[in-house]
Amino acid sequence: MILVGQYDSPVTRRVAIALHHYGMPFSRDTRSIFGDAAAVAKISPLTRIPALVLDDGEVLIDSAAILDYLDEEAGNAALIPGSGPARRLVLQMTALAQGTLEKVAAVVYERHFHSPEHQSAEWLARCLGQARAGLDELARRVATPFACGATLSHADVMITTLIWYMQDRMDEVLSPTAHAALIILAEHCETLPAFRAAALSDFEKMPRS
Repeated sequence: MILVGQYDSPVTRRVAIALHHYGMPFSRDTRSIFGDAAAVAKISPLTRIPALVLDDGEVLIDSAAILDYLDEEAGNAALIPGSGPARRLVLQMTALAQGTLEKVAAVVYERHFHSPEHQSAEWLARCLGQARAGLDELARRVATPFACGATLSHADVMITTLIWYMQDRMDEVLSPTAHAALIILAEHCETLPAFRAAALSDFEKMPRS
């Protein structure tokens, strides 16, 4: 398998973490959607990452769809229960974290691609408010030792990559007190082998200007 995308994308990194956790061998295509957009578009028609090229040449796009395939392959080792309330809990916590990430990313891209005089203050305020609300709700719901209880799940992976992205790119609504449980969870997860194996290389970091 070939994972297309750089790890400065939290959703690409979450797929890589799952692949490492499941012990599924893969190689990487680290071409950038910014610097190598035309090449990436030949693999992923929306020029979005991640994409996963299977051994038979089939290409999967969207992190949730990719993880659905990997979970099926992992069987009982999947980072999500197979059914019932426990599965819905993981799905909802993951959705909260991913939705929060989308709002954080909207702020990052607005500031990155638009000069200050062309930025929408109303849009930025709305996205920042939604990101803060998402973090507040995650902090209210998060369990111990992992986000949904006793075992590692996709929710932990998504929360950890969210917290990393915020600390790296835009942490103004991430409170060290109100969101301490999320930060502690992320710090713990980052020590686990699968997370360490999907650490960023210097060349993968999004330019800041």
